[in-house]
Amino acid sequence: MANKEIDQKRNELLANLAAAASRIRRYSLDPRLRLDRPPSSAADSTSELGDYLRGQADDAWEEWMKVRGDFAALPESPDLPQLMAIEKDWLDLDRKIDLIQRDLIGQHSFRTGIITVVWLTVVLLSLVGFYFGSHGVRTANFAGFESWPEWGPWKYGEVAFWSSFGILCYLLFTASHYVSRRDFDEWYQPWYLSTFLRAPFLTVILMMVVLEFVEWYGEGNWIENYILEEGNKTYFIAFVSFCLGLSSDSTSGIIRDLANGVSDFVRKAVSRVSQRLSSSVSDINITPT
Repeated sequence: MANKEIDQKRNELLANLAAAASRIRRYSLDPRLRLDRPPSSAADSTSELGDYLRGQADDAWEEWMKVRGDFAALPESPDLPQLMAIEKDWLDLDRKIDLIQRDLIGQHSFRTGIITVVWLTVVLLSLVGFYFGSHGVRTANFAGFESWPEWGPWKYGEVAFWSSFGILCYLLFTASHYVSRRDFDEWYQPWYLSTFLRAPFLTVILMMVVLEFVEWYGEGNWIENYILEEGNKTYFIAFVSFCLGLSSDSTSGIIRDLANGVSDFVRKAVSRVSQRLSSSVSDINITPT
């Protein structure tokens, strides 16, 4: 197997381990697994099930720690048999987590998941309709489509729209995926809302850096002749903005690194100004009164 395929397999296995850890944590927070559950008027079957599932969740976490340790102990360039051995252990663990989930499927899981998918779909279709309406399309005839100016602040309106399309597609896939797994968590609904609201702002800020850099760096070469050419820039903005919205988590990480760099710059600049101010007046220059 080529090194690229091995790296892909390793990244896939790492993502699966992260997802397994997230599931164990969520199931461990289920009220039925609490130690201080109020006494039930029904039979003790509910209490016994909670005790059993709590033990299963604790065992699953210990097993996950072992599998994660084996993964961390892999050499820098592992071979396929080593990865397949860890994948087998993960599959066994994933099966045990499925058995815990089977007894913890919430009564409102499907209903809440469907409601989330529906409102995400309504928002996406409404946003698409508003986008075409704001670009001169009032009927099924798209010949009247007029894109916004590629230069100036209006181009960031296109960025906001296309990043919103990207994040809504991602959230729709995520919600429908968890519904299909019978594992939609109603406590995650605020996460969908906050993720949707933050994505356009993050993408606009990042695209301000990208577009200004491209316009500066591309002068006199193929970037200026192709990407920045009249008409092509709109497609470039739409494609990059959609991708940044679709990968909102990665976009957030990039913005965080950028913010840390800006914070360091401001801190150093303020520190230098403070040093200049403090050195401009010394104690010996102060004349006592």
